[in-house]
Amino acid sequence: MRSLKIIFSLFLLFPLISSLAQPVIIKGNGEGYAGAKLAFYRQSDPVSRKLIPLFITECNEKGEFQTEIPVKSIELVYIKSGIYRFLLLVREGHTYELKLPAYNPMPPEEENNPFFAGITVIPEVVNNPGDINNLIRTFDAEYNTVFNRVSERVDKDVRKDEIPGLIESLNKLTGYSDDPFFRDFVKYRTIMLNLVAWGEYPGRREDSVLINQKFVPENPAYTDLLEQLYENSFKLLSAGPLKKEFAGAVNNSSPSEIMKILTREGKVVNPLLQQYVILMNTYYGYFSGLLKEENALAIFDSLHTGGKNEYICNLALILKQNATALAPGTFPPPFYLPDSSGRMVTAGDFQGKFLLLVFIKETDYASLSELALLKSWISNFKDNVILAAVITGKNYRDMLSYFRKRGYDWLFLDGTVNPFLADLYDLRIYPSFMLLDREGRIAVRYCPSPSENLEGFLKSILEKESRKIISR
Repeated sequence: MRSLKIIFSLFLLFPLISSLAQPVIIKGNGEGYAGAKLAFYRQSDPVSRKLIPLFITECNEKGEFQTEIPVKSIELVYIKSGIYRFLLLVREGHTYELKLPAYNPMPPEEENNPFFAGITVIPEVVNNPGDINNLIRTFDAEYNTVFNRVSERVDKDVRKDEIPGLIESLNKLTGYSDDPFFRDFVKYRTIMLNLVAWGEYPGRREDSVLINQKFVPENPAYTDLLEQLYENSFKLLSAGPLKKEFAGAVNNSSPSEIMKILTREGKVVNPLLQQYVILMNTYYGYFSGLLKEENALAIFDSLHTGGKNEYICNLALILKQNATALAPGTFPPPFYLPDSSGRMVTAGDFQGKFLLLVFIKETDYASLSELALLKSWISNFKDNVILAAVITGKNYRDMLSYFRKRGYDWLFLDGTVNPFLADLYDLRIYPSFMLLDREGRIAVRYCPSPSENLEGFLKSILEKESRKIISR
């Protein structure tokens, strides 16, 4: 296979990947993939499940591709192409030759839907029939069917006498392989199924003992189970018999005090598992408002420097970074985008004034209505605000021409040169509006749209700034 062109690269350094990471080779082909683009992502961690963009590879005329990714131990890699989102569990130093299902393009009606995740598929690894991905794909085909049938009987409270037989039908699946990783995967998935079937009840200790025996965050079945069991631990503690002790531990931002409370409760006794549960609930509590921001960040910092092992220390840092990404006061992801003349532009070029970033993808009626309203008054802010419209649609030149003919004299930047811009800026609706302050930091992550009184919103920010200057 000849070398294939990587048309965009955005390798980032993350704490869970050390300098000792070994390359993983991923190659393969599929019907209809000639010239198709495959976007590669790495899952940053099993708590936030954030996908970190890596690069885009273009298949050759035969629908073939090949690339490398540095990996330490075991990681989850996602590959997006067309309607599919391929999920691959990779081990460092291994080669994966994939047989992809026939290419299926994204439906036109879903192209601009940021909430459409696509169909998740585990691809076939043809160079190793006993590969863990093949084992999981075969297992899930039967497990998911049983899980859905059991869930239906529990939800509707019907034919529950059939549940034991449904669960026992999975016993044969454990014989697929002696791979310890796969056997653990089956064990944790079975515990999840039992929890759905029978729920939790006083005195049930078997599952808890199994979970606490060893800490295996590299196994997705284990971390999925932990989420099912413990994602509401802080919420339950804050309302339970240990609520006073828990409130004091949180106010002290003390993981060690929280660990003692978890030990007393008895469900989580493994120290590594305790710290994972603390990090998971701190991350969720940060966004739900259950924890004060300063307490949550202090807990992350404490476990980053004092975690029980390297994994916990690194996870604490990653979760803090993911929680605070795009937060007010932080610098946005750097961009280097060409304007209409080809000059490269960065956010730092506009320091001294507020920068209103407007992300545009389409020229549909809703978008044009918002932009026309913005056009009618934005010049009133020219002394304090610069507007930069970032076009992320398919054809920058055509859209630029469209807006120029209609009298838009804005600064238009070509966002199509960075296919991961929507991922980096977490763009979910279009047009989307973000405001940077005079130093280039994020002032407001999601501004109201023009129809929601963006004009008044900007006025209030400038008035607030003026009051601060006067008070000095």
